[in-house]
Amino acid sequence: MDTAVIRSAVGGLETLLRAAKRALWHVEREVFGDPGYGDDEGVTYEDPRYAMADCLEQLHDSLLVVLEAAAMPQTRSDLIAAWEQFKKDKGGLQYTNDDAEFQGSESPACTYLERLVRSLRMTISEELSSEQSWTLARLEAILNDAPGLVHRRQKALVTEMDLQEVMHDYLSVCFPDFRKNPPIGGTLKNFIPDCGIASVGAAIEFKLAHTKQQAITSFTGVVEDTAGYKGSKDWTRFYAVMYQAKAFILKSHLQSDMKRIKAATWKAILVNGDTKPKVKVKR
Repeated sequence: MDTAVIRSAVGGLETLLRAAKRALWHVEREVFGDPGYGDDEGVTYEDPRYAMADCLEQLHDSLLVVLEAAAMPQTRSDLIAAWEQFKKDKGGLQYTNDDAEFQGSESPACTYLERLVRSLRMTISEELSSEQSWTLARLEAILNDAPGLVHRRQKALVTEMDLQEVMHDYLSVCFPDFRKNPPIGGTLKNFIPDCGIASVGAAIEFKLAHTKQQAITSFTGVVEDTAGYKGSKDWTRFYAVMYQAKAFILKSHLQSDMKRIKAATWKAILVNGDTKPKVKVKR
């Protein structure tokens, strides 16, 4: 078992688990009353069962990648077998056991994944605190909110520097240990990510794509970074935020390619938003 892989991935797994449990809470409210009632963050779902199933599927797919990278083949095989059964059972991943007496709903699939993630957490419990887990969850939430943050600033994204400027401002306010361009030492050269959060060893790269070709080129850059950033004791988690003008690249395709190159310590966050490419002036 490779605990370094688990240590790098468990924060992201817990974020996905929280999303699934949030959707389950909404299912419970729909079954026993208060349908459409927002949670403590004001989140609502048009179809909470579908949202829950989608979150569980995302968590399952991520676990398969992590377990393979962490050299845990038996656990991975057990997950695959259990998942096939969950999907075959009546209701599939949308099924819940609804207890009218205690006004509660339980998802067998969610419970299974929660226990698995909790077990992974226990293997590195001395290495990653609950505060660090919260920090990673908060960081990923901000990175996923990049289009909204850019919109608030009314910033025209012409270059990657424009995207960095907006995100650096927000990250530096939210995290006192924010670092701009922290060097990651290599044997022949240093690698310098756009920024990082020191307390959790998370380095971040921002990529901007106005066109499909630029999106593909950005992913190629991420592939190169996954090799160059290995071996640092201080920076052990890596995020590539790919901000594209339109849905040139699909999230499922990106996740598949990240799995193929075995980038277990990397997490690619794909977002779509308005950009403003440079206009070439004809002379």
